[in-house]
Amino acid sequence: MDVTILCLIPISYGIHIIEEAPRFVPWAKRYFSAPTSFAQFVLGNVIFMAYVLISIALAIFYPGELTLVIGLATAAWIFSNFLIHASLTLYTGEYSPGVVTASALYAPVAVYIYSGFLGSGMLSTVDIIVSIIIGSGVMFVPTLIQVWRGKRNHLI
Repeated sequence: MDVTILCLIPISYGIHIIEEAPRFVPWAKRYFSAPTSFAQFVLGNVIFMAYVLISIALAIFYPGELTLVIGLATAAWIFSNFLIHASLTLYTGEYSPGVVTASALYAPVAVYIYSGFLGSGMLSTVDIIVSIIIGSGVMFVPTLIQVWRGKRNHLI
């Protein structure tokens, strides 16, 4: 398997940011209290894009068990983002900015990448599970913190 397939993740992420950018901050302020400004939205996405690019570069240029697990975790991260957007859209009955690209790009790209890794024998089942835990944690922990911080004033 060619690990450069991981390059689909930052491409998908860039497209996803374009969908979110115009409407995410007002929507998130209603449900999470954060980000409270477009500057915070940009900063958060710069940090996450750096995480994605560094993780994938390590996996591609220094392939080894650890770096492949870290790179593959970015696929779990985008799939987790899809789950958040889809569940919040269903829960609130309101369009969650980013749900279209999360559904059309994130979910299929993540499934495609994991399918390739599962069939390649490059990583063990334990490595695959660890990558899912890491990627999900990177997505869900900040989201849960935002939900907890905004809980007293918001719907979620």
